[in-house]
Amino acid sequence: MKLNLESARRILVRAPNWLGDAIMSLPAIKGLAEIFEPPELAVVAPASLDGLFERYGFINEVHYITKKNSFGAHKALAGKYDAMFLFTNSFRSALHALAAKCPVRVGYGGNFRGPLLTNVMPKLKRVHMVDYYLNLVRPFGVRMFGQNADFPLLPEEAAFAENISGLDDAVAIPLGARYGSAKCWPHRQLKAFIKLAAGDDRRVVLLGTNSDEMQGEALEDVAPTKITNLVGKTTIGQMAAVMARCAWVVANDSGPLHVAGATGVKTIAIFGPTDHSRTAPMADCVRLVTQNSDCAPCFKRECNGDHHCMEEISAEEIYSIMRTDEKN
Repeated sequence: MKLNLESARRILVRAPNWLGDAIMSLPAIKGLAEIFEPPELAVVAPASLDGLFERYGFINEVHYITKKNSFGAHKALAGKYDAMFLFTNSFRSALHALAAKCPVRVGYGGNFRGPLLTNVMPKLKRVHMVDYYLNLVRPFGVRMFGQNADFPLLPEEAAFAENISGLDDAVAIPLGARYGSAKCWPHRQLKAFIKLAAGDDRRVVLLGTNSDEMQGEALEDVAPTKITNLVGKTTIGQMAAVMARCAWVVANDSGPLHVAGATGVKTIAIFGPTDHSRTAPMADCVRLVTQNSDCAPCFKRECNGDHHCMEEISAEEIYSIMRTDEKN
């Protein structure tokens, strides 16, 4: 079915499942708003992203779902929207999109989902994920699209960060990575980095989810008087506000890395087994560090070797990048 400015006045977007991908999809969602100028643009997103999309003025409504209620939640939206854009690739998400009864359903094929869509876009390979999402939007309007996402802070989030002392010269470290431990800077390097920062009279702020709490507690013992441990204690927006107030963020290839890039804070992104050409933030404030190992990118969740792609990125190297930048 043809989709044009007149027929798409109510648009529904199925957001990606992961925080980093959701941030990278924002330019495409904004592009939909700019092309169609719809009175209604709503987003369906996993409950784990609660609080992310409400801050963007071009999004009117957000419907959060879980695996258990996804079909029912889509069914409850039946007949309310003219077109649906799927930024997910699974068969399940396309099947559930049918329940929303949108006359137009746009997405990538594959995974046997082509018959469930009305507009199947040719899948791009070896492109940055920002362009991967924008490719679903570009055919409906010839425009110049910005590729960077921003992260406007809500007043209550900014107030949360303002109440934390010692952040002006601090380094924020979001722990973990949802894809697997292979993406994580090794614990011994984190310990060494914290010792360098503490020895330089810097505060280190640890961030992360509940699953990172044990590591956070272990790192807290490295320099107890110089660490603020917020692991498992912030929302996505509060985490962003804290990082925005810090001098630096040092992060794995993870969702928080993309949040940091969107806030504009100086960020060092440590990449190992994943492809930085496709998933690193495009923001100018992000400095990429990688060993460019022969075996990378392997995309393994767990390394069955010596993990040298991450082990060989030393604490001294990362801290030197910070210090050199500050002297210039």
